[in-house]
Amino acid sequence: MPETGGAAPVPPAALVAERWDAEYRLGRYAGEPPVAFVSTIVETLRARPALAARQGLYVGCGNGRNLLPLLDAGLSLIGLDVSAEALRQLAARRPERAGCLQHGDFLTFAPAAPVAYVIALQVLQHGRRAEAVRAFARVAELLAPGGLFFVRVNAASTEVYHRHAVLERHADGFTVEYQDGPKRGMAVHFYGRRELEALTADAFRPLRGPSEDVTQRTPPKTGAWAQWEAVYERR
Repeated sequence: MPETGGAAPVPPAALVAERWDAEYRLGRYAGEPPVAFVSTIVETLRARPALAARQGLYVGCGNGRNLLPLLDAGLSLIGLDVSAEALRQLAARRPERAGCLQHGDFLTFAPAAPVAYVIALQVLQHGRRAEAVRAFARVAELLAPGGLFFVRVNAASTEVYHRHAVLERHADGFTVEYQDGPKRGMAVHFYGRRELEALTADAFRPLRGPSEDVTQRTPPKTGAWAQWEAVYERR
């Protein structure tokens, strides 16, 4: 949701970009290893060489901690992100890969042809549930039948750490607006299993998962953060 105050409200999409630009300037993800799910993506595509040889789309590629290992594994990927700062850092690290990077919003991004697979790790959770519905529908639009969708999103079993207000509940999922922390003023969705199954039932069939990956926070932070991980095939 937009912030309020003396200045004009910031549109939600612009606020997301602004917050992530600031985070990347502060060193977000610098030196962090890729998430383990990256290995699942590589293994799954290597088992389907005809699909792996075609172009895929990585939504929310950031400054490359997950994108670069995928490119190094031989995948052909468009890296898309709303953060110009993240893309600047990524292009500086790998100038030879700059040509595959695109700055923009996934919901309005239109590739020249359908992509063979879509990768979205910890990104389709930004916004309210309505944005989640549109994002999952957009993935289905971008994939030809038989295309793969690799997704990792917030799970509703997460113990939300930063101060927040619950904006909405749907089935077994919910949306919060953070009131402090790096995502202050931003709406973020947490998916329940039944909700995730409903969002994918019409357009996809599950190949793997969804399964929960649970991470205990490092003290002095408390509680645990959970993510659904799944691989789907476009019907």
